[in-house]
Amino acid sequence: MKLWLFSLTLLATAAQAGTSWSWLNGKIADIHVHQFILQTSLGTFPPAPAPQTHEQAGFHSGFAPEAGAARWVQVDLGREYALEAVVVVPASLGGAFPYGFPHHFRVDASNDALLADSTTLLDHSPDQKSAEACLAPWHMPAKGVKARYVRFTATQLAAQPRLEKRFIFCLGELLVFSGGRNVALHAQVLAPNSVETLPTWSPKHLVDGYHALGLPVWPDNVQGNGWHSAIFTRADATCWVQAAFSTPRELQEIRLIPSHPRDYPDRPGFGFPHRFKVEADDRIIFDSTSTDFPPPGDMPVVIPTPGLQAQTIRITATRLFERSSDFVFALAELQAFVGGKNRALGARVTSSDETLTPSWSHAGLVDGRSSSGRLEDESSWLEGLSHRRETEAELKVLDARLLTEIYRAERRTIYLLLTSVLVFLVAGLVLLLRLRRSRRLEMEALRHRISRDLHDEIGSHLGSIRLMSELALRESSAPSESLEEIHRLAGEAAESMRGIVWLVREGDSPRLSSLAEAMRQSATALLKGTTWTLQAPKDDTTTASLEFHRQVFLFFREAGHNIARHAQATQTNIELHWTPKRFTLHIHDNGLGFDPQIITTGNGLANLRHRAEVLKAVLKIESTPGQGTHIHLEAPMA
Repeated sequence: MKLWLFSLTLLATAAQAGTSWSWLNGKIADIHVHQFILQTSLGTFPPAPAPQTHEQAGFHSGFAPEAGAARWVQVDLGREYALEAVVVVPASLGGAFPYGFPHHFRVDASNDALLADSTTLLDHSPDQKSAEACLAPWHMPAKGVKARYVRFTATQLAAQPRLEKRFIFCLGELLVFSGGRNVALHAQVLAPNSVETLPTWSPKHLVDGYHALGLPVWPDNVQGNGWHSAIFTRADATCWVQAAFSTPRELQEIRLIPSHPRDYPDRPGFGFPHRFKVEADDRIIFDSTSTDFPPPGDMPVVIPTPGLQAQTIRITATRLFERSSDFVFALAELQAFVGGKNRALGARVTSSDETLTPSWSHAGLVDGRSSSGRLEDESSWLEGLSHRRETEAELKVLDARLLTEIYRAERRTIYLLLTSVLVFLVAGLVLLLRLRRSRRLEMEALRHRISRDLHDEIGSHLGSIRLMSELALRESSAPSESLEEIHRLAGEAAESMRGIVWLVREGDSPRLSSLAEAMRQSATALLKGTTWTLQAPKDDTTTASLEFHRQVFLFFREAGHNIARHAQATQTNIELHWTPKRFTLHIHDNGLGFDPQIITTGNGLANLRHRAEVLKAVLKIESTPGQGTHIHLEAPMA
């Protein structure tokens, strides 16, 4: 039930983690969910410890002129073991970054010293450099592989800092777990190509138990530092502390955990004696009373005791730790392992002397804690740190992918905006064209209504006037001039109205062939009783503006009206020519003719000149009395 509720909470929170870009790129939401799951899983792994500084940095390979030169180091466990895991810890020179860790490497296990028959536990050969810039370990499950030798082979070396053409690989520690303990501790190391510069680099430092990760601790806020002796004025004072079990027990390994009180943050290994010995039931199993023991800092001091049977373990200090101006002996924890389990938890503790405070007590020596938190199984702790490294590396990859997908979403946003603008522009243009078309249709309908009204109303009235005047003329034996004028004007008005109706009906850009047809119909009415011809091109595609048609048509009517009223011509020839740029009208009659220089009365010639000026045309009128008249109009189509 709890797992089900946790899953629902996980998915709900992950769904809320999406950004506003998710709707433009579904991969972004998937990445956020994946990130959330990985971030949540980080809480199940041990916190990354602060880097520890030791004089024994680890193993340093020989130098190579190129990165692809293979270098290896091999650990001999002394006998065959069923391996549970192999762990590699990068080397450190005091900083938070690994020193000389190879980019590509392989770890093999075998019972043959030459690895003729071996099992590869890990072949780390990615396409890109992926040795993360952190001191996290590499944990490789062995799944019970039986082997005596473990070899680490660097297949792509790291460049030595500040030297571009020298390549190396370095390791801080190599641990091999079997039966819950590190069976590679103080094992024999074979390195055919290595650098030994004591105390920092040596093949032996690869398995000395010292590395930059420190104690396998899960930090907490419990106030407990361990056990503390009395305070002495001399460094060579002797004191002891011991843990007793209810019955004798088999012990495979004893660990002494140095203290590091929170009120002494700059004193790792606080209270650890310079000289001491370890006894099991009065038998000495470790003796460093004649020489100073190297300061362990925050690393456990591990004493292998395979096959040991004991009921009590005593640590006797013979040269104490200098606190300020006095001397003390202190330990955070005493551990005694068999089968991977600490059998010293809750043992009865006694000592030659003590300092009892809320942070220091006998029980604090066997409570399963260091000065900073709960002590964890070292193999599991290192595996958790390895998973943290892998998870953090995956989160970095996801961060890079997220930036890429957000960039794609931004590009899609730009494309979407541009497409939207284009759609709006096209829609606006279509709307404008439809409005213009609608307006044109409305205007066309209006023109048709006007032409119909002119034809039906005014045309019918003019036709009636002309018919009535014609009847009056027939019935009258002596018709008056006024009646004849009425009859003539009614006919001309009706003809003019038909031309206007044609202009109204034609639209915005009529074809010039339509203009020629209108002129032909108008000539039929204007030039009655006269022989006339009209020649025009057969082109039915060239168009001109309505205003151009109107001016040319009215020019032609004015010229035809003058011929009908004044020329007394028997023959009239009309010629039309046009190109896409020029229009030409030529009218020739064989009438009476006139002298253009002396004609001053009337509006006929003035109207012709006015129409030509409006058309921006060239007008030529040539006439001689008794020889007819030539009218030539040449106008630009524009």
